Amino acid sequence: MYYFIINPVSGSGKGLKVWSNVKAELDCLKIDYRAFLLTGSKDAQKLAKSLSSPSHPITVIVVGGDGTINNVINGFTSFQNITFACIPTGSGNDFVRGLKLPKDPVAALHMILNPRQIDKLNIGCASCCNPSSPKRTRHSFAVSSGVGFDAAVCYSVQRSKVKKMLNLFHSGKLIYLLTALWLLLTMKRRTMEITVDGRKPEVYKKVYFSAAMNLRYEGGGFMFCPAALPGDDYLDLIIACGIPRLKALGVLPLALFGKHTGCRGIHVLRCKKVNIRTTKNIRFHTDGETPAMYQNVTFTLHNEKLSVITR
Repeated sequence: MYYFIINPVSGSGKGLKVWSNVKAELDCLKIDYRAFLLTGSKDAQKLAKSLSSPSHPITVIVVGGDGTINNVINGFTSFQNITFACIPTGSGNDFVRGLKLPKDPVAALHMILNPRQIDKLNIGCASCCNPSSPKRTRHSFAVSSGVGFDAAVCYSVQRSKVKKMLNLFHSGKLIYLLTALWLLLTMKRRTMEITVDGRKPEVYKKVYFSAAMNLRYEGGGFMFCPAALPGDDYLDLIIACGIPRLKALGVLPLALFGKHTGCRGIHVLRCKKVNIRTTKNIRFHTDGETPAMYQNVTFTLHNEKLSVITR
């Protein structure tokens, strides 16, 4: 059985239009399916939870962007008997970009209905807390999770009225770049104590951001970790620190092509576990979703992998 979870407002309303085309194709092919149109921000998690641990194999398809994918994955209590797929409608679409999935909705649908390859993908886990509230909260991520600059960009873009306008002209990616350039010049950099795989903690000063990545891209197409592989049982960690602001303006565009890794102040590491501590609250994100600010974040991988249709 195919279960479609549709975010009608993703891509500034593009989601509903895409779903109309997909639905017409499904009905023409006389495919048996169930469709769920999301009406609230918490609907996706609740629905995914209800679909978890089915007694028989099912395929769950998100018609939406990275945020909807994140909400669905956070709702799953188990990946057993679930095959996952996506028909992209968002403005960032880093999940689709990182796995080289079809961007055309009908092409994506036909790949899902007639899969030639299903891969087992790692899913990241971020465990977070603050000194004032030591109880840890946990968030899953498919693409990436980070603290600092990249999270601040996501937070600002989500609240931007310009994003909606640019999406209408299929230029949603531009708002990520414009916001990133502005924040490079204005945001406060932090000191971070970072511990990788249980080794001795290292202190990094004037850190723009640090992100644990499962896929190569985040932020609407920045290839921050060009060597990241989603099924290799490792996270790729990028730390950007100590770069003068004006120089950072030149480094950031290089990340669109993965050409930034040799620049001074850019550190890329492979790891299974990383802990980041700061002395003050700092913006945090998972797959572009920005639930809160934290001072202590630990990134790991779930023991279970998610089956995803990739060809």
